[in-house]
Amino acid sequence: MGSSSQVVFAQPTLIAEIEFQGWTDDGNLRHAYYKGLREVQDNAAVYALD
Repeated sequence: MGSSSQVVFAQPTLIAEIEFQGWTDDGNLRHAYYKGLREVQDNAAVYALD
């Protein structure tokens, strides 16, 4: 690599579809199961969980 190389950083984003029955008292998902990855984000609710 010479000094003329360009570096491009990208942050990939995956959106998983999860179905669940509700939330527990301590903030966890109740009876959750993975349905798959979404191809593109649509108008569905998207939540970031820490």
